[in-house]
Amino acid sequence: MEFKIRHGVPEDVAAVERVRVATWRAAYRGLMPDDYLDALGVDPDRVVQMERGLADALAEGRTPLVVAETEGGITGFVNFGRCRDEEIGGGEVFTLYVLPEAQSAGLGRALLADAVTRLRAAGHEEIGLWVATGNGQARRFYERFGFVPSGRTDTHPLPEPYPPIEDTHYRLTPATPGDAPLLP
Repeated sequence: MEFKIRHGVPEDVAAVERVRVATWRAAYRGLMPDDYLDALGVDPDRVVQMERGLADALAEGRTPLVVAETEGGITGFVNFGRCRDEEIGGGEVFTLYVLPEAQSAGLGRALLADAVTRLRAAGHEEIGLWVATGNGQARRFYERFGFVPSGRTDTHPLPEPYPPIEDTHYRLTPATPGDAPLLP
């Protein structure tokens, strides 16, 4: 599968949201309640809010969104920036999703490598991310890249009446094996 990696623009946000919803429905089946996943949809208000946030970030010279594009349009994306938890610090990969039918074609690895390169260029020596503890496929993907569990866990709340799910924190340091060969 041929693809192009490029920075995201506000006009990409609706497509990014469609990728997020489709990927959640596939990746979290069995981890989250089916009726919750089946009810997920692209929220127009969320799209507008994200378009504005991305436009503001780009105006400030930040590139917090990178997309993978194929002939069929946007098939994956990664969102990243400064870690939201000051106690942890460094950079953070907030989200990384690739449509199920486009997985195992190198898009996820290319998106993650691009995000890591950009976070390193922004001065973040350590990069973290959170992954659903029960999502073995995602955990193996990040571990193959060089991320290792940090020992931190947290819960990801879902709307009532659904129970939260557990997340595991991973980190990538400059000395993590597998990191250096991916970067220029």
